[in-house]
Amino acid sequence: MIEKHLMEQFERLRPNEEHEQKIFRQIIEKSTIESRRSFSWRHLRPAMLVAAVMIFVLTTTAYAGSYLGLDVKWLGFLNPSNNEQGLYLDHGAYVVNKQTANNNGIVEVKQIIGDSHLIYILMDFTAPEGIALNAQRYRFETSLSQRTPGSSSSSYGYTLLEDDNPNDNKISLVMSCLQKDNKLMGQDVILTVSNLEEADVYPDQYETLIPGSWTVQFKMDYTNMSTTYPVNKAVSLYGYEGSLSSLSISPIAITIKVTSAHVKEISAAASQSFREIGPNEYSDHYPVTIKYKDGTSETTAVFNGMSIGDLLDDTITVVKTFTPIINNKKIESIVFFDEEIDL
Repeated sequence: MIEKHLMEQFERLRPNEEHEQKIFRQIIEKSTIESRRSFSWRHLRPAMLVAAVMIFVLTTTAYAGSYLGLDVKWLGFLNPSNNEQGLYLDHGAYVVNKQTANNNGIVEVKQIIGDSHLIYILMDFTAPEGIALNAQRYRFETSLSQRTPGSSSSSYGYTLLEDDNPNDNKISLVMSCLQKDNKLMGQDVILTVSNLEEADVYPDQYETLIPGSWTVQFKMDYTNMSTTYPVNKAVSLYGYEGSLSSLSISPIAITIKVTSAHVKEISAAASQSFREIGPNEYSDHYPVTIKYKDGTSETTAVFNGMSIGDLLDDTITVVKTFTPIINNKKIESIVFFDEEIDL
């Protein structure tokens, strides 16, 4: 009776074919076998055998299933260091799976991951047959707007993801949207991308490869992965006084907001310190030092992200992006100019 009951439970827990395929792919890509031991199943009693198989299926499903909602392309781009970070990303991802097509190609918006000031949109583009998308860099002209009246300050960029077949007519891109204010989260938006451009390794210039325009409407219903800390401490930037009003931290970005009556002067001084230090790499004119609980630290040297000085409301917003992602759960403090913020 026990064996029959266990078998019935096992059948109810068995994943369907699609689920099994996903589990298998995830296990292959994310798991490693740490030890191999010779083991004979012949000496196990039937009930123990069924129970052991159930434990194996449940454990395997729990591990691989932790990424079932997360497109595996995120893993190569964001490069989580462990399963816990991958699970955290999975909980924050929002599945869109909407596409639009015309004679010049197909754009499909796959998933969204974001925090209070940075949004990543994973998308695929398929060109007409016979067009090989094998350049080193791609981008679109981009417009992202709310369906309801409103405005936001944003900047956009594109990252080409690794491709198993770089000579076919399909590419995967991550579009980054950096925003001064968190106005897009939860909103119905209209994304229009136009004129696919390509370029080889920098400093090669972009040229239009495929003309046309593609529009997709969807909801920015992702989970905000950031934690915001009110700070309100005095800080000196380039010799000018200000107040560090807030700090937001997520695995993908750190956002710092400063209020000051000297936004114009600070921005000008920061621009003067902004210099090229490598091919398409520029020094960080608003550096931060991340101190971890284990005693290690890292200081940003290359600027990745966005900085906006707003003269109307006397604020400077600095968004610093991180790939690979950072382990925000292990940060002890953040140093910004002459101020250290304990978390």
